[in-house]
Amino acid sequence: MFPDGLIHRSPQERVRYAEILVFIAAADGALVREEIAMIEAMMGRAMIHPESRITVRGGFEQPIPLEQSLADLDPVFAQLILRDAALVAAVDGDYDRKELTALRKIAKTADVTPKQLSLLLDWVTEGWHWFEEASVFLSK
Repeated sequence: MFPDGLIHRSPQERVRYAEILVFIAAADGALVREEIAMIEAMMGRAMIHPESRITVRGGFEQPIPLEQSLADLDPVFAQLILRDAALVAAVDGDYDRKELTALRKIAKTADVTPKQLSLLLDWVTEGWHWFEEASVFLSK
């Protein structure tokens, strides 16, 4: 579990977190199973109530507009969302233009500079490579 305080957020904030992740996954117009699996895992990590998860899953068909979800977010919480949104955006192998646009909007809410966003995206890429390395040394 990440030591980021997400679990200490209100249930409503944690649902908003998941709704934003759904928006990111749907931004490119095609939800893939990897994105859905990532969101399900993140909802579990955030300990979102099962009934609330049903509501969030409804967003797979019709996501809540990003601007609505970002309204009144404090920058620290928006930074947590940005980190996980970057992971969701990358899980299908690349960043779509629409995903990057949405990530920039979240970054603005989070008071994150373009340079910091670039560093975050590099971190995500390095993380995926790091994770894949396990299969190399475990298969020998």
